[in-house]
Amino acid sequence: MRIGIIGGTFNPIHYGHLRSTEEVRKALLLDEIRFIPSALPPHKPQDEVAAAADRLEMVRIALEDYPAYVCDPIEVERGGPSYTLDTLEELERRTSAEIDMFFIIGADAFLELSTWHKPQEVLNAVNFAVTLRGDQNTPEYLEALLRVIQEIEPGYCMDKSLKEAEFTDRKRVIKFVPITEVDISATRIRQCIKGSCSINHLLPREVEIFIIRRRLYGHSGIVN
Repeated sequence: MRIGIIGGTFNPIHYGHLRSTEEVRKALLLDEIRFIPSALPPHKPQDEVAAAADRLEMVRIALEDYPAYVCDPIEVERGGPSYTLDTLEELERRTSAEIDMFFIIGADAFLELSTWHKPQEVLNAVNFAVTLRGDQNTPEYLEALLRVIQEIEPGYCMDKSLKEAEFTDRKRVIKFVPITEVDISATRIRQCIKGSCSINHLLPREVEIFIIRRRLYGHSGIVN
């Protein structure tokens, strides 16, 4: 069985998350994707982030129509700062050894991996699926990603096709997955709400209704 793991603030979850994840699922033939909302994102200003319980519920609502997707409350239930390594170690403890896990991450975030908590241990803990949008899918950009990898863990080498990096000693692989560039972001959605603009078609309607009812991100509570 092959499982994808995608973590994030999901503040809020939107169609950009869902579309890119589905493209990764199909490209890597993943059986399941686990969405893991963070409890306390260490790199984001807390005044811009909805309560963990609300973000978790929005993810649950958004995934109801996706049978291969699972909302995992592991970080919210643990509480405190959400460090990826802690989550990966806990997932490994409760997962069969026969399951291959791929941590899904955007290329721009992957370039910042060296700033993460214990980056070498994170890189060695799981397989990675690094998504490439637009002009990120070039030899030059891929070589920049490889430099980041090798600065953290020199054991990795890139294959000639520039589609993956492999660390044979640890049986880990980093796959690069081109995806469609979608002009949707959580920041844009929050700005639209603050400006009393419509967020229709940016996220599932059921999530929008939840935002309205909870008056998240300064929503007036009035249905557009």
